[in-house]
Amino acid sequence: MLATQRRFTAQRTAGRHVLAVMDTTKLSFPTHHVSKRTFGKDTNGEHPGLFLHPVLAVDADNGGILGPIDCTVIDRTGGKVENHKKRPAVENESYRWLEGARIAAGLTETATLDVVADRESDGFDFLPHRPDNVHVLIRSAQARTLVSGGLLPAHVAELPEQGRETIEVPPKGDRKARQAIVALRLDAIALKRPQGTKAADAPASVPLWIVDACEIDPSAGETPVYWRLPTTHPVETLAGARQIVAWYRTRWTIEQVFRSLKSHCLRIEDSQIETGVPFAKLAVVALIAAVRSMQLVLARDGKTAQPIADAVDPADMPTLRDLNASLEGRTAKLKNPHGETTLAWFAWVVARLGGWSGYIPRLDEDPDKSPCEPRGSILLAS
Repeated sequence: MLATQRRFTAQRTAGRHVLAVMDTTKLSFPTHHVSKRTFGKDTNGEHPGLFLHPVLAVDADNGGILGPIDCTVIDRTGGKVENHKKRPAVENESYRWLEGARIAAGLTETATLDVVADRESDGFDFLPHRPDNVHVLIRSAQARTLVSGGLLPAHVAELPEQGRETIEVPPKGDRKARQAIVALRLDAIALKRPQGTKAADAPASVPLWIVDACEIDPSAGETPVYWRLPTTHPVETLAGARQIVAWYRTRWTIEQVFRSLKSHCLRIEDSQIETGVPFAKLAVVALIAAVRSMQLVLARDGKTAQPIADAVDPADMPTLRDLNASLEGRTAKLKNPHGETTLAWFAWVVARLGGWSGYIPRLDEDPDKSPCEPRGSILLAS
């Protein structure tokens, strides 16, 4: 399944600047201790669970999803690992970051390929061993030592502010979406190889650029936005720093996919499958569906300007045209407003098949609802 998806994604990414966004999500079953007793344990080691580590292709220019690249399934059936620091890097779970980058590197027809990852990816072995055709953009978690002396956090704190940027901070749990103003700093750095590095061929240092984004005057009760973003992309200007921040923000796309996979749509954690291998296959199927659903959600108002070929085989177009004609109403307001060459046109068809009336309320009718938010869901588990 993953090989097929990767082949389709490779076709869509040709000639594009692609962000290979990766992250890990846990699937936990706190009420299934008996039925899922053959599963490994979740993060805290308390409940049955496993982990998915997908890699998604995102268009760097418009933020649209192009498709899955890969997914690693981690089932900790072997229990807690002792002395993991002494194990070869390839035997540790953290190797999934480098493996994901290597698989993404198979998209050889892309114009530019960047791996975008969060704090957990901040392992020194990951940076020097990335594939030659892959740039890296991660969020720093460790107080790395610099070749020039001192630690990275102290170094960036002394850099002059280059400018400020307003970014959208998405909702999370009970926290509402908000805007944050961040101060931007940048510099060329070289990280020193830490003592105890596992890879024998790790270089003495790794040259990088750093973009530091620190929120200015956050509201009371809000956790300030603070990102230290090491990257292999040269960043010499304020515009370049802003671009790095924008690319890093696309990482939130994968979090939206995780919500669709779990609480907001497919509810994969409600599955009653009792053995790990069949459930892992179901989880991959559900992940593919969640990626497609979120692809359509992001494209539905035309903002990503994606072509319909990003999701539809040309052989299916005659059937889709017939479906579209049967779903359109008599009035102009109930016609598909998008051209049939766009992914937004396909999203409209899928939404109507999913039960949406086709009616979009005015803001004065429902001030709490976005004018692009249809009544009904287009998150289809198919």
